Amino acid sequence: SLDGRAEVAGRSGRLGGPLDRTMFQALRAVADAVLVGARTVRAERYRPLRLTPELREMRRSAGLRADPLLAVLSHSLDLPEDTGLLDDPDGLVVLAGADAPAKPMRRLRDAGVRVEQPDTGGPAGAIDHLYREGSAVVLTEGGPSVLADIVGEGRLDELCLTLAPHLLGRGLPLLDGLEPDQPAWRLHRCWSAADDLFLGYLRA
Repeated sequence: SLDGRAEVAGRSGRLGGPLDRTMFQALRAVADAVLVGARTVRAERYRPLRLTPELREMRRSAGLRADPLLAVLSHSLDLPEDTGLLDDPDGLVVLAGADAPAKPMRRLRDAGVRVEQPDTGGPAGAIDHLYREGSAVVLTEGGPSVLADIVGEGRLDELCLTLAPHLLGRGLPLLDGLEPDQPAWRLHRCWSAADDLFLGYLRA
């Protein structure tokens, strides 16, 4: 939103118009993996990632899997079972900490889901793990604390931001917990549609 909020009534998708939805698919189309925190997975009701048929064919012709891998960062391993998220275990990996609870880990593994424990914790450790496993391009979809950690660790190369024409007053911020005095960013692309703006920033 214009005042920096990232969700309406708990859902970020309610902010986005046609431009946002188009760019959302386009960004996923070039990613090897999509990294997202479990809290966002629960709030946004994530399902298995499915691109449009045209984008899937484009990826196949480039030697990529039809859809990017969904990588969920979770401490509790409390993932929704009623959204279909676990129905495509081949397209899902759960990245847990060293102290992840054993019972939900067994439940996920019994469902065929890969549960992996990176050597280094947190989002930066998850990115390193995905890179070592072959994901050269990792797209993070948040939430606010995951994104703040990635920015704070200097691991975000490009910030893609849709600016919606709304003033919300309250709700989750785009970034939560980021230390001040971060380095500047450089605008390198901008598109508009109706009253929405899509902005792409690179680390200066």
